[in-house]
Amino acid sequence: MCKETEAKLYAEGIATFALTFIGAGSIWVSGGDLLTVAVAHGIILSVMVTATMNISGGHINPAITIGFMATNRIDSKLGAKYIAAQLAGAFLAGGILYSIGAGGVGTPAPGDTIIEVSTQQAILIEAILTFLLMTVIMGTAVDDRAPAGIAGFGIGLVVMADILMGGPLTGAAMNPARWVGVWVFGDMENNIDLIIYTVGPIMGALLGVLLWDKMTPGENTE
Repeated sequence: MCKETEAKLYAEGIATFALTFIGAGSIWVSGGDLLTVAVAHGIILSVMVTATMNISGGHINPAITIGFMATNRIDSKLGAKYIAAQLAGAFLAGGILYSIGAGGVGTPAPGDTIIEVSTQQAILIEAILTFLLMTVIMGTAVDDRAPAGIAGFGIGLVVMADILMGGPLTGAAMNPARWVGVWVFGDMENNIDLIIYTVGPIMGALLGVLLWDKMTPGENTE
């Protein structure tokens, strides 16, 4: 493996570790206060996207990577390595949180919210939230017409907005790695959640990138 690829994988692993550790940790220490959780996720994602953008592209999310793989913006082999690095970072964060007493706290789950939603509704909500996230990523980080340096700020803001709306419904994961990295250290009783937090975000990311390409048919993929 070349040094450039290694650097990309380290960047994706570290950034996903940071998102999971700070994101889930903020739920634990704040008791789930919605504004605190939204701000913590938004800020950490914003700074990690900014820090890793020029190294790996700042995916920090298997659903986003799959969307880029589907549209040939990243090679499938490298994309699979990105996903492995993202999962490794999330698992490490979840393990550390477990070791200091969090014990799976901070895992998005529709059953933990005050507004009950069905599995189908939860998948739809996660898909819509991730669709909005992917749209902002395409418009601020991928499109050459975007103002320089705005990607991290825009992505952080849409994540904050998504959590403020979707948090009480599904926990607003929008990211299979962010969810599973903490879930594996919890009770793992709700196996159906695996479908919600993988199918929903992946569907939303694919829809976001495909619709963006429809809006900008002249844009070149990498």
